[in-house]
Amino acid sequence: MSKSLRDQLMKTGLATKQQTLKAKTSVKKKKKEAATHGVSTEQELRRQQLKAEKAEQTERDRLLNRKREEEKNNNAIMAQVLQLIERNSISRKKGDVGYHFVYEGKVKKLYVTETIQSQLSKGLLAIAVQKEEFILIPVPVAKKIAERMPNIIVLQNQKEQVDNDDWYADYQIPDDLMW
Repeated sequence: MSKSLRDQLMKTGLATKQQTLKAKTSVKKKKKEAATHGVSTEQELRRQQLKAEKAEQTERDRLLNRKREEEKNNNAIMAQVLQLIERNSISRKKGDVGYHFVYEGKVKKLYVTETIQSQLSKGLLAIAVQKEEFILIPVPVAKKIAERMPNIIVLQNQKEQVDNDDWYADYQIPDDLMW
């Protein structure tokens, strides 16, 4: 069997025993350092991974909390709107006059009395929807509801402002004619 290079160098006299021992110990130190350094590198990588996971978890928790907070606010707003509608709804007695309006792209018909029809066309009353039921409410309440949830208000006619320069101001054309 062939001898190691160290042994061969010592035999030929090119290296002393002290030099070979020194080289041997330095090699052992390097191996030991590499082994311990490699472990610390793995530990450092693990720490970084844990830190990144913790940051991701914190971000997810923050987003989840924000979503819960928004949902809580939406529920509170919805409760306020429902309370406004319940307290201020105007009972619509079954009338014989049909009032037509557009809801979700379809023309709907609501049977009301003549006074309610004139109030709707003049912009004094508005129509809100709650659970697919149409409810009559006063315009000031409708404005409060529209600030919170505009999709609840189905119809809110604007009061017409008369121009002073209008030549035909004396000849008003009613928009609630029955044909």
